Amino acid sequence: MNVLILGGNGYLGSKVTRRLAEAGHYVVCTKRQNSDLSRLKDLEAGIKWIPASVDAVEVAAKYTSFDFVINMACNYGRENALYDNVLDANIEFPLKVLNKTMECGTRHFITIGTGLPDKLNLYSFSKKVLNEFGRFYVEKHGIDFCCLQLELFYGADEPRNRFLPSIIDRMIRGEEVNTTLGTQRRDIISAEDIINAVILVFHSELNGYNEVPVGTGIAPTVSEVVDFIWEETGKKSRVVKGSIPQRSNEPDCVADIRKICSLGQWRPVPWKQGIKQMIEIMEDER
Repeated sequence: MNVLILGGNGYLGSKVTRRLAEAGHYVVCTKRQNSDLSRLKDLEAGIKWIPASVDAVEVAAKYTSFDFVINMACNYGRENALYDNVLDANIEFPLKVLNKTMECGTRHFITIGTGLPDKLNLYSFSKKVLNEFGRFYVEKHGIDFCCLQLELFYGADEPRNRFLPSIIDRMIRGEEVNTTLGTQRRDIISAEDIINAVILVFHSELNGYNEVPVGTGIAPTVSEVVDFIWEETGKKSRVVKGSIPQRSNEPDCVADIRKICSLGQWRPVPWKQGIKQMIEIMEDER
């Protein structure tokens, strides 16, 4: 199949790109001018890169009949990101691409969303807005639009400034770790299982508008996860829970996995097993 991937060089995007390219699909990815392509350096010859612009997508769509568009691009709104940047990445750019590719005959659109409450922050709200546009296009134009609602994911190759890798890294080093009370429950899932979910939906025959929660279906408290990491790293760190204020609206999140289980075999790695493997990999890298 011919697949257009938005954000194909990102952490999750590069994994989806690799999986599809290695399976023999023709993959075209958008990239920004200063994008880091190192995750896919060994596959450069098998992937076509185009600028992350609507004009570039329009030209590509005229010469390639895309069977699927997979939107992996997003802006989490971290590090004082401007609202304009979040709205452009999460709504405006993918929506304009949806318009252009639909005009050229593409009927299948997959996007990455979130299991967080719709109005928790601008990131979750913007993802919900894109979904509503997708629902509109399904009803008015008969396309297939599927949103994968991701829970908190982790991977040993994640950037070290993300929550779980940063906690593990500090505990491996025996450094002090400051956290919130961590009473909120989170369904945590490995990055590889996220990719398995994308591929499962890609090969499914979902029609119309669909939301597919992606997680393990089990939600430990964040405090439980921190305690488990502390034990698995040798109890070397001093952990100060409550030293960081916890948001008053911090939600509990657990995926309802009935939908994804209905699509095929779904056996995500249990969170303790996955975190233990992650710790072992990170310890070996030191």
